[in-house]
Amino acid sequence: MPILVRVFQQVPSRPCRFCLSLQDDSVFADFDVDEEGHAFLRRISFDGYGCCSGEFKKMALGDSRLLVDSVARGAVRDHQIEIVLRTYFKENADVIWSDALASHDLL
Repeated sequence: MPILVRVFQQVPSRPCRFCLSLQDDSVFADFDVDEEGHAFLRRISFDGYGCCSGEFKKMALGDSRLLVDSVARGAVRDHQIEIVLRTYFKENADVIWSDALASHDLL
């Protein structure tokens, strides 16, 4: 199943650079970007599991640039974005609940 992605309208209670809504609003991923341009999760919440936060790894710089640019253009429903997100989630499966990732088909 493909990852359904949309940019979620930011609210003050979610301090992040951007938020992605995944899988028809059943997952919300809050991302920030460091001074070098690496995107990283601040937190991710899953229907049925709750909110997960922790020491997430940073995304590769090329993937970060692709993601940030796609968010800025509102073009997140691209196959390349799905690949970037799946790769990033796999790299962080030791911090993010792997059962939640699998249940929401994000691995």
